[in-house]
Amino acid sequence: MKGVREIVDPLSLAESMSKNTRFRRGLIILLSALLSHIASSVYYVSEKLRVDYASPDVKLPLPPITEAPETVFLATLYLSMGFLAVIGVFSITVYLKGRERKSLIPVFSSAMHGFLAFTVATLLLLPILLPAPPTNVVIVYAEISEVKLENAGIDGVLRSNGSALRIATHVLRSPRLVYNASSHGYPLLIESASARVSDQIISLGDIMVGRLSWNRIEFSGYSFVTEPALSREPWSALATVLSWLWLVSYVGLACKRFYRLSSQTTIFSIILSVIALLFFGLL
Repeated sequence: MKGVREIVDPLSLAESMSKNTRFRRGLIILLSALLSHIASSVYYVSEKLRVDYASPDVKLPLPPITEAPETVFLATLYLSMGFLAVIGVFSITVYLKGRERKSLIPVFSSAMHGFLAFTVATLLLLPILLPAPPTNVVIVYAEISEVKLENAGIDGVLRSNGSALRIATHVLRSPRLVYNASSHGYPLLIESASARVSDQIISLGDIMVGRLSWNRIEFSGYSFVTEPALSREPWSALATVLSWLWLVSYVGLACKRFYRLSSQTTIFSIILSVIALLFFGLL
């Protein structure tokens, strides 16, 4: 019971950290929160999110955000940036305002303990997430940058003079490929295209595409707009906000007790942490 009280009560944790920083337990809690957040994010993207292009004949790569590896990366980055923002604010506060010069390790430990809120939120959301119907969105506009298509076939029109174009090429390159669902005739535009045919490089200019095929595609960037706009499920958004507020309050109270911070300093640091989370788009 004592260990549970320390995990949920920042004042009890601060008292116990005078003897032991509980760093290992905090690290386990942080990793548990990260794994649960990653698992729920991957499940949502894989099972509950349906993304397609508004034009049924357009077959382009889907946004990387819909793929599991990208989801894992973004979920990890999301919690990591929040962790760094919170401990950054409180580390500076403790260094400038702490009445006793102590190690900053308890700041890290208390922040890791506070991430318990994310694990609890994920578990509480499971009964809502699992039976929920899939969310369907369509891409109405997309820009894909630095595109390379291998063994590509194109039917279209050159925008410069309106002449028809049909070409098969080993490699086609373009600095930007644009999809716009509102352009019903030619929703796909390849800008400043160049093609390698036999051993020659041919500059084609802008191509309004009617049909496009390829064996392999590479690109460096992808931006898109969907209808309806991609957004977090309301209950998930609320749980995330409450988790961050719990975390910064938890760290604030633990630091107040352990480093003997004043109430005004603690409140100011909590507010500053919330502002930092808002600034980085995490809250």
